[in-house]
Amino acid sequence: MRRIGLTGLALATGIVTLASCADMPQTAANTPAEAAVSALWQEQHKALDAHDIAGVMGTFADSDDIMLMGTGPGEHWVGKEEVKDAYAQFMKDFDPNTKEVECGEGAGTSEDNVAWLTAVCDFKDKKGNESRHFILNVSAVLVRQGDTWRFHTMHYSQILGGGS
Repeated sequence: MRRIGLTGLALATGIVTLASCADMPQTAANTPAEAAVSALWQEQHKALDAHDIAGVMGTFADSDDIMLMGTGPGEHWVGKEEVKDAYAQFMKDFDPNTKEVECGEGAGTSEDNVAWLTAVCDFKDKKGNESRHFILNVSAVLVRQGDTWRFHTMHYSQILGGGS
């Protein structure tokens, strides 16, 4: 097993809005897997921030059983169409190019063609004049398809009392 330094990975993701990419903290990747997962994480959040549903879906594995899961009952989407629809609904909650994400504590590991990670992430965004701030626990399973890492399963759960 190789350890993905998720704390470093999370710090490398920094703030993911396109306008702040130049200010994004950069850390050296310890392994090719860490560098690839970090780049994929950034790619997904840039696409989400831009409301680019095709870009978000491009970060997922080419598999009919990809999965996205939330905190409560009914927050479980399986398959490309359900995951795509869930992200389209999420995008209605914030204006494009307003999302900032910073992830801190976490862990991750990779072995062969599978990687998994966890993180605690601080999200900020806006809808009109309303600002939101919330903290999510994030976990993900990634698979390597050819030479490319892709998300297979993602789980977001909101920390109670973490939003404002």
